[in-house]
Amino acid sequence: MNKESSPHEQNITNIITRNMYLLRQKSFWGLLLAALLLALVTILGKYYGHYLGLTNIGMLYLLPVVFAAAVLGLAPSIAVAVVSVVLFDVLFVPPVFRLAVDDARYLISFAVFIVVAWTTGSMADNLRLRMREAINRESRTKDLYDLAKGLSALADIKLLADMVVQHIATTLNADVVMCLPKNGNGLTIIAASNTLGALVAEAYKADAAEWSFSHSQRCGEGTEHLPRAFGVYFPIKTEEQTLGVLGIKANHELTPEQVDVVEASAGLAALGVLRLRLAEEAQNIKTLEERERLSTALFNSVSHDMKTPLASILGAVSSLVDDNDLYNAEQKSALLSSIKRGALRMNRVVSNLLDMARLESGYLHLNQDWYDIQDIIGVTLRENKEILQDHLVRVIIPEKTGLIKVDFALIEQVLTNLLHNAVKYSPPSSEITVQVEEGSDEFRISVTDQGNGIAPGDEQMIFEKFYRLQSPGNVSGTGLGLSICRGIVEAHGGKIWAETPWQHGTVITFTLPIGERVFPVGEMK
Repeated sequence: MNKESSPHEQNITNIITRNMYLLRQKSFWGLLLAALLLALVTILGKYYGHYLGLTNIGMLYLLPVVFAAAVLGLAPSIAVAVVSVVLFDVLFVPPVFRLAVDDARYLISFAVFIVVAWTTGSMADNLRLRMREAINRESRTKDLYDLAKGLSALADIKLLADMVVQHIATTLNADVVMCLPKNGNGLTIIAASNTLGALVAEAYKADAAEWSFSHSQRCGEGTEHLPRAFGVYFPIKTEEQTLGVLGIKANHELTPEQVDVVEASAGLAALGVLRLRLAEEAQNIKTLEERERLSTALFNSVSHDMKTPLASILGAVSSLVDDNDLYNAEQKSALLSSIKRGALRMNRVVSNLLDMARLESGYLHLNQDWYDIQDIIGVTLRENKEILQDHLVRVIIPEKTGLIKVDFALIEQVLTNLLHNAVKYSPPSSEITVQVEEGSDEFRISVTDQGNGIAPGDEQMIFEKFYRLQSPGNVSGTGLGLSICRGIVEAHGGKIWAETPWQHGTVITFTLPIGERVFPVGEMK
């Protein structure tokens, strides 16, 4: 069954046909011009021969010879040289109108004609051959450049293999397969130009492909190794290792030039495969490092923030149990308060861990309803009055605000985390401000403290998991509070950011979209 011509093969056929037509046209007009030059020299010799002399007429006959050699090649130039010798001998050299010479020295001139035609024609043919080779090299270089450029932009090994296979198949008009090792269990075909071709079945047998892969050498048809194999196999290799194999089955034995093209393409494929493997390994290493970093941070933070309140609870409980009679009512109340603070602190740590797990797993579901932002802030301040007792809290809220559709508990948690963060990073007795601004399409809530502020470049980092600011004091915490705030705010469709507008102090602001305008009963904006 005849194989259907590929587009590349059809293009080559069209180019060859066009070049043959142009060559015939060129030969015709070249011979015609050479004949006209011969006629012109003959006419000049006949009319001005007494003035020019035989020597100059002979030199003029060299013009059509050189022209034919330069334009038409070796054989036409020798033919024109023979015609020039005959015309010069018959029409000008005594005895005239006879193919003979009275002076044997003219034979030297005739020999010069032939030598000039031979030399000039050979040089012209060599130049044309070199020109064709240069054009072919330029074309191959451009194709390889385009292939290298395409491979450098790919991030998937299957797409890379498809591009290499199609490039070679189109260039050579051959069936091509690309085999790569898989899980240490030999080679497997990752791409093929003709999935139903015989080369695919032969490559699956893997004898020649495995030999080429293990020995890093070319084998198969036209080679010293496994010459009876179906197709020829090229290793895809770098200087250090062999990464795969290219199998090729053409309708003819590959020429040295085609072998060079395949080896160059295999080299580019090797660089592409190696680049993707190194990128994958780098990503895996980065993932492992990130996992290790998070695990270490989680372990250190949780162990510290659980151990400290647990020790406080155990100490207070032990005192109450073992030495209950030694303490009066006021001292017992202080110990119980210490137990309560420790339990609340442990509860915050566990809650933050559970909330982060819910955020990352996608199990966070919003239970939204219409609430007054003043109520949310009021409940938050009341629930955290013990934490805030050493600070002056100032609340700035417009007199009349609309309702907002949010998850009450989650927004309360956002405010709680922001207040705890402000307490940890600001000095005792300093002022903490909670301010609400209502815009046309969103509420903007900010918490401002009087601490040391945030170093430039840390404004976004503080919302990453386990990230904690460098502080001169011993600030406790897992570094999850602000990360949880960001997750909750973004789940509501809002944004959160931090800034240090003055020499000191930090302002953390988040927005909540208003959506439909709703106001408490009896109030109008």
